[in-house]
Amino acid sequence: MQLILSEENLHHLWGSATEYWFSRTDYTIHKYSDLPSEDHTVLVEHGFIPFLTISNEEVIRAYMKSLDNPKLSDKLDGLSSEECVEVFWKYFNAYDDVSSGFSEFEKKFVEKKFTEWCRENAVEYKVI
Repeated sequence: MQLILSEENLHHLWGSATEYWFSRTDYTIHKYSDLPSEDHTVLVEHGFIPFLTISNEEVIRAYMKSLDNPKLSDKLDGLSSEECVEVFWKYFNAYDDVSSGFSEFEKKFVEKKFTEWCRENAVEYKVI
């Protein structure tokens, strides 16, 4: 079995922490509220582990670091998660040098995080 990085599974990556759980027994992803128990210990005993979670802020901060733009980085430093995302999108919409490489960066960032999570958790995977 393999966990495929598909559009549907990408959707699950953006959930909140522990919102989605991965089943080692059948390689499926489940919403926490649909699982047979609310006890994390019981879930782990039945082969479930929390699925990878990626936040918008995490991607944005990594992207800004990759741009090496001290002026913009200074604007985002010290902001809350919500403020960081809001300020970034304002700059994204206003400046081509901020927006031009974001989609490609985000795709590579997510793939890297996905493969790292799979390796750390001994999950067979495939990126399509």
